[in-house]
Amino acid sequence: MKIDTHLTGLVAAAITLTLTLIMIRMALAAFPHFRSREIKTGAHKQGVEIRPQGKLPLIAGPVLALTLLAGVVGTAVLHQGTAPWLPMALATGFFAFGLIDDIAKVRRGRGVREGPYFTVITILSIGAVALLIGSGTHTKATGSVYALSTYVGPSAHVLLSAWYLALIIGTSLAASFSDGMDGLTAGSTTILMLGITFVAGASTGAWATIVAAGAGGVLVSNWPSRWSPTMRTKPRYARAYLGDSGALILGASMATAAIVAGFDLLWPLIAGPLLLEGFASLVQSKLIVPAYRRIKAPLTDDGSPLPHQQFPLPLLASPLHYHWELLGLDRLQITLLFWSTTALATVTGVLATFMENSTTTVVLLTISGLVGLAFWITAMWLRPAFLLMSGDSLALMHGRPLSVGPIRLFKQIELIHDTNVQEAAVRDGMIERTTNAHALDEWIERVRQTACS
Repeated sequence: MKIDTHLTGLVAAAITLTLTLIMIRMALAAFPHFRSREIKTGAHKQGVEIRPQGKLPLIAGPVLALTLLAGVVGTAVLHQGTAPWLPMALATGFFAFGLIDDIAKVRRGRGVREGPYFTVITILSIGAVALLIGSGTHTKATGSVYALSTYVGPSAHVLLSAWYLALIIGTSLAASFSDGMDGLTAGSTTILMLGITFVAGASTGAWATIVAAGAGGVLVSNWPSRWSPTMRTKPRYARAYLGDSGALILGASMATAAIVAGFDLLWPLIAGPLLLEGFASLVQSKLIVPAYRRIKAPLTDDGSPLPHQQFPLPLLASPLHYHWELLGLDRLQITLLFWSTTALATVTGVLATFMENSTTTVVLLTISGLVGLAFWITAMWLRPAFLLMSGDSLALMHGRPLSVGPIRLFKQIELIHDTNVQEAAVRDGMIERTTNAHALDEWIERVRQTACS
């Protein structure tokens, strides 16, 4: 029996959500050893101990792929053949590659290397764009004021291809970078896809509705408030993680949903906080560090190359959630920070599409875009570290030595009881002097070594 088009997406989403909740429990019991053996070396964050990633259960990715497929099949049955088969097909390639990476982590404790990883993601994204434009799917969005094709025409294949490619690569990598932070990717996806569903409708945004349901189902098993620790030294208890297979399928699905629904121009605004995960790594690791090392060629006092952590970089580490972790936030706080900023950007962006007054629309869209910009600027501004006297001890702080009412713009990282370091800090004028966090760590270590020699 054919169901009304306005109900089809909702019913398919209910199928996806229910199956996700059930199948994750079944998969955890059936595949208890499908866990990552990867060890993070901590190279991105100086002074942080080397630690394994807790043998994270990666089963949520394969489950998600199956339940999204079930949602698409359900849509086809309920609507007599009309279903988002193409978006599902485009996301399948990303899932397959992510699954290869996850299997490598399970078997040998090491995933695909960074260079080949980026290369494959780029190739998959090019293929996705070619299918979108070659099939004419992008023309369905023409007419929406938030679709680029409306302004340049659906036949402007080169410009549209470049734009769609940037969206798919950026979103896929951002989701991939954030997948290990409890609930960050799943929660952000749920918020963003609900936003696209609300503005496009459950019928036009059927793919977004199904993806929102799948991500929401995964989030139940990856919810940070119960399983995420309050301190970074504690183990992690989330029952199921997306892994690269789940993160990549969500990243590609999100970008594709925005394009197919005709809201590709809105996507960078509402998804800004999440997209900064990929943008931060691109800007810092791939552009600034190589350029600074080539142009300045900085050296330490002994003539060896200066560690890149001491370069004048925007962030303490990349991707962005590592930066917030080094500033002293725990995983729960970081996840809630991303969720809240994503929700604010999504709500204001979606509201703008319903406003009849053009001035109000522009104001709301500006606010939506400024959320991501403010998120980035705040992260950069809080990058320094400083020393502060705390009773008989010396406190190492990350942030700025400022307070706005009861809100302190810094967080204590460590209490230093070494009197030699305390005396040197007073002598050298280091108290409350903001400096590069990694350089300050090096200074403390030099003082300690000098005192011991």
